Amino acid sequence: MAQPLRKVLEDPDVVRGLQENPGTYRFKNGAFLEVSAAHWPPHIVVEEAVGGGGELTVGGPMADVLTTLADSLNFTYKIVGPGDGAWGAELPNGTWSGMVGQVSRQEADIALGPFGISEARRKVVDFTRSFYFDDRSILASKGLPEVDPWGFLYPFTPLVWAALVAALLVDCLAVVVLGSRPKTWTHLSWASQLLLLHFRIVLHQDLSMKTSSGRERLVVGGWMVVAMMLMWSYSGTLISLLAVRHVPQPLQSIRDVVQDSSVTVIMEPGIIDNDIISKIKSGDLKDLNDLKYVGRMKYQLAKENPQSMNTLVRHQRHVILGTTLSTNLLIANLFAKTEKCDFYKARQTFFITHHCMIGQRGNPIVPAISHRLRGLVESGMYEHWLFNSIPFVTSCRLSPSKITVKEALTLKNLWGTLVLLAAGLLLAFASFCLELFLANDVFVEFSLKVPSEREVMNGTLENSN
Repeated sequence: MAQPLRKVLEDPDVVRGLQENPGTYRFKNGAFLEVSAAHWPPHIVVEEAVGGGGELTVGGPMADVLTTLADSLNFTYKIVGPGDGAWGAELPNGTWSGMVGQVSRQEADIALGPFGISEARRKVVDFTRSFYFDDRSILASKGLPEVDPWGFLYPFTPLVWAALVAALLVDCLAVVVLGSRPKTWTHLSWASQLLLLHFRIVLHQDLSMKTSSGRERLVVGGWMVVAMMLMWSYSGTLISLLAVRHVPQPLQSIRDVVQDSSVTVIMEPGIIDNDIISKIKSGDLKDLNDLKYVGRMKYQLAKENPQSMNTLVRHQRHVILGTTLSTNLLIANLFAKTEKCDFYKARQTFFITHHCMIGQRGNPIVPAISHRLRGLVESGMYEHWLFNSIPFVTSCRLSPSKITVKEALTLKNLWGTLVLLAAGLLLAFASFCLELFLANDVFVEFSLKVPSEREVMNGTLENSN
């Protein structure tokens, strides 16, 4: 049986061989390593061996890396998991938890991780060469498909609506300049009638006002052609849009999460993310870290995330913050079971970290591992193993935020237009009441000034006498 690595490294020839030829050296008589590992799919899957007895086995891409290193360096190994299942965080007494703590206390020779690099960790362990880069993203649940009651505004973009209004005003101005005002009308009444004329054309109503000259007819006729084409396009597009259902995906950034007071963030304890955001003094990440002081931060191990997706996250009261790859894996695994894309990844991603293995400080096996990891990276083997372990990784990547349905129109579809109609009717009623009030004042003032029939007769008789 091979000796433990600590005993093997007591031989100066072994140490010299590792230092002088780290890329090609092999332990002549083998070596036995204690390897720390924690469950973190898709990188690594840690399970108890079939026989029980507390023995652990590993699977996934990091298990392939470990097998490759063992064959290349000629060592055997035993998996020793951290008691808390964490990566490692510095405790108030200066010691470390998780896998970092195991390696720093020399309870394990190396730890698979993969780990993000931080200055605090670098003081107690040595990092290997980076072999993968990943950023962070937010996993949230999609809402149920819903009707947008203001969908009748969507057939035209805001720019088209603005161009339509501008064209209407320009055409009215052209009629004022080129046409001739009826003598019985004031400038204000004529301009208002022209505006109503053009507006009635847009609404497909009759033309109660007649144009007097060929130039006016030409301008109004041009506007009629433009308005008809636009409105036919509008009506056709509107019918299509009424069949569209919008799938709400409201949380697209850290700011969205922070501002929604009903949302709690789920993170893994003892990872580099917690250390980084705790040191940020301003901005969205600082506000994200402050959520733990108001009870909106929940810490749990990665192996609990699949269950949380179907309970906490699905109810749209929690989100999971983790690496983009882990987020993709959670969505892909759920799609494999349900064939549905009920969850989405937010558009915003943030800080990228290097992923490495770790070893004891000053241990010459760390550079030897780094040389072999370089070959795996340059050959693309790690990414090949990694993405082969996620068969449905792209299935929900481009899932639509809008879907089409075939069903009868209901008040739920059209209440926005009814609100607009009610507002117009209220405005018309208010205008009618105002007209009645003003007309009554004018009638009273006129009746005070106009003499009665008897007064007129008396005045006539006096004049004749």
